[in-house]
Amino acid sequence: MPGLALLAVLAALVVASLASLFLAAGGEPWQGNVAYLVSIASFTLYQALLSTLLSLVFGALVALALARRHFPGRRLLLALFGVATALPAIVAVFAFAGIFGRVGAANVILNAVGLPAIAIYGMTGILLVHVFFNGAFAARVFLAALEAVPGEHWRLASSLGLTAGDVFRLIDWPVLRRDLAALGLLIFIACATSFAIPLTLGGGPGSATFEVAIYQAIHSDADFARAAVLALLQIAAMALLVAAAAPLLVSTPEAAALGRHIERPDKADLLLRAVDGLVLLAALLLIVPPLLSVVWAGRALLGGMDPQVPRALNTSLAVAIMAATLALGAALLLSRSRATLGANGLNAAARLVASAPLLTLAIPPLAFAAGLYVIARVVGGADLIAMPALVLVNAMMALPFVHRLVDPPMVLAQERYGRLSESLGMSGWTRLRLVEWPLLAPSATAAFAFAMALSLGDLGVVALFGSEGLVTLPSLLYAKLGSYRIEEADGIAALLAGLVLVLFLVADRLGKRHAHR
Repeated sequence: MPGLALLAVLAALVVASLASLFLAAGGEPWQGNVAYLVSIASFTLYQALLSTLLSLVFGALVALALARRHFPGRRLLLALFGVATALPAIVAVFAFAGIFGRVGAANVILNAVGLPAIAIYGMTGILLVHVFFNGAFAARVFLAALEAVPGEHWRLASSLGLTAGDVFRLIDWPVLRRDLAALGLLIFIACATSFAIPLTLGGGPGSATFEVAIYQAIHSDADFARAAVLALLQIAAMALLVAAAAPLLVSTPEAAALGRHIERPDKADLLLRAVDGLVLLAALLLIVPPLLSVVWAGRALLGGMDPQVPRALNTSLAVAIMAATLALGAALLLSRSRATLGANGLNAAARLVASAPLLTLAIPPLAFAAGLYVIARVVGGADLIAMPALVLVNAMMALPFVHRLVDPPMVLAQERYGRLSESLGMSGWTRLRLVEWPLLAPSATAAFAFAMALSLGDLGVVALFGSEGLVTLPSLLYAKLGSYRIEEADGIAALLAGLVLVLFLVADRLGKRHAHR
C-alpha cells in the first residue's frame, strides 16, 4: 500500500539521522545518570498531563458554546483560534510575558484591585501558554465534529422534547468522546515534546523537557551521543504510548449531512446561555490579549521595514508552501490507505497507519535536523540540502495535525461512497475531486493553512541550516532579538501573526465555497 511505503521511507530517514549522530559522537560515552533522566521524565510527564487535561476541557467547553451560538464575529473568532494555534511559540511567549510579567498589564490591574499577581515563569506560565495553543486547536477539532452531526438528530431531539442535559448525554458527549482519545494523545505528545515554551518559561534546569535537554546537549555541550540517547528514549516512550492507545484511534465516524443548518433544541436554555457567555468570555480573555499585544508591537512597522524582511518573507513563504503541500499530500495518502485497509478488514494495518503520524511528532526535530546536517556534511552537500531538509522537517512536524483534520472526512467519504466509487472504477485524482473533496474541503484547506503557519513560525530547524543565503522571518526575528533591536523584532512578530490570520481567513472562505459547490 502507498501509505505503508510512505511510513517505511520516513522510518528509514529517522533511523539514518539518529545513527549519524552516534557516528558523529566518535564513540564518546554518554554523559548522564539515572537521576538526570528521572528528573527530565517526571517534569515532562507532569506538565504534559496537566496541559492536556486543561486543553481538552477548555476546548470542549468552547466548542459546545460555539456550536450552540451564532453571532456576528463568530467566523473571525474561529480565525483567531487558528492564529493562536499556529502562532510562533517564541512570539506567544513574549506576548504572554508582556501581559503577565512583573509590569505587565494584567498584573498591574490585579495589583490595583488587591489581587495576587500571576507568575508567568514556572509551571503556571507553561500551562497557560500550552492551553493557549492546544486549547484553541481542541476547540476547532471538537467544533468540526459537533457541526457534522446530521440535522435529523436535532429534528428528532426537538420532536422528543429532550432537555439540555439529555442533548449533551445522548448527542454531544458521544461526538466529543469519539475524538477524545486521538486528540488527547496528539496534545499530550505536543506538550511532552514542547521546546520553546519550557525553555523560556521553565525558570530553571528543573523544568527541562526531553526536547530542552536535547537542545542543551547539542547547542551547549556538543554532546551528540547524549542527544541521540535522549532522542531515542523520547521516541521509544512516545511509541509505547501510541501503541497502547492505537485501538482507540480507529473509530467509525458518525454520518454527517451537508444540508441546511438546523437550530439545536438546547439553544434557548437560559442557564446554558449564561454558561456559554462565561465560557466565550474566558476564551476571549485567554486568546485575544496576547494577539492584541503582538498587533500593538507591530506599530514598529510604521517606522519602515528592514531591507532584509522582503527576502526573508519570500523564503519563509516558499518553504511554508512546499512543506504544507508535502504534509497535506502525505496526510491524504495515509488517510485513504487507512480507510481502504479498514474497509478490507485489515484492522491491524489500519491502526498502524492511523497512529503512525503521531510518531512523527515524537521525533525531536532538532535531533533529526542535526542528523540530516551531519549526513549532508559527510557527503559534501551541506549547502544543497539546507532547503530540502527544512521543508522535510517542517512537513513532518505538521503531519500529525494535518492528518488529524483530514482523516475523519476521508473515512466518512470511504464509508459513504467507497463501494460506489470502486464499482464505477473511480480512483486517484478523479475520485479525490468528485467524491472526497466536497467532504474534505473545509478540513483540507484549514489543514493546509495550519501547516503553512507552523512552517512560517519554525525557528529550531532553520537555526541549524540557516546562513546568509537562507534567512526566514523567524531566524531574522531571533537575530534582531539577539542584537537587542526590539522594535524591529516586534514588527517581524506582528508580520508573522498577520500572515497567519490572513491564511486562516482565506482558508475558511475557500473551504466553505468548495464544500458547497
